[in-house]
Amino acid sequence: MKLLTIYGSPTPPGKLARALTLVENEVRALYPVWTVDRLSPEPTGNPVVGYWGADAVERVREADAVVLASPVFRGSFTGTLKLLVDALPNEALRSKPAGILTVAAAPQHFLSAERHLRDVLSWFGALTAPNSAFFVDSTFAEDNVSDEARSDLREFVEQVTALAERLPRHHFGPDPLHVRFTRSRAHNASTPATRKTT
Repeated sequence: MKLLTIYGSPTPPGKLARALTLVENEVRALYPVWTVDRLSPEPTGNPVVGYWGADAVERVREADAVVLASPVFRGSFTGTLKLLVDALPNEALRSKPAGILTVAAAPQHFLSAERHLRDVLSWFGALTAPNSAFFVDSTFAEDNVSDEARSDLREFVEQVTALAERLPRHHFGPDPLHVRFTRSRAHNASTPATRKTT
């Protein structure tokens, strides 16, 4: 089994990366048969936008489960993460277990990025873990992270991996609405119109 963690920030690794490293270490400790891969944007020197490598879509597609990690930025997830999401075909996340990890400067931001990410994952038909992991970014200001935060991350890991192990490559139907609509539209376009005669 393979977990792909997605570092959705254009800034150099800091507090969010520290949280993501703890997630990755928990997977390695609890599930030694799993492999863990991190997908990060390429630095551009722009503090707002990072770009994803040519292999990014394929790495998402190949993973058995994903964790999307983002700071809360302007009340949502980052534009950098949105660039990756926009490049993904539906099947890259379809029925795939996905966890949401967000950090923000204040606790009152806890639902903003998560809500938007849940909407996007629902559009793909992803199997989104019921409980996300949210932290105030000061939690990861130092390497010495509290036991409470580590316990929360462990539980977060357990639900994402449990979904993947108990429902491996399971396809949940029906297809998302946009897939059905696109398929129907393509079918109609390829079917010759019949002329009604009187």
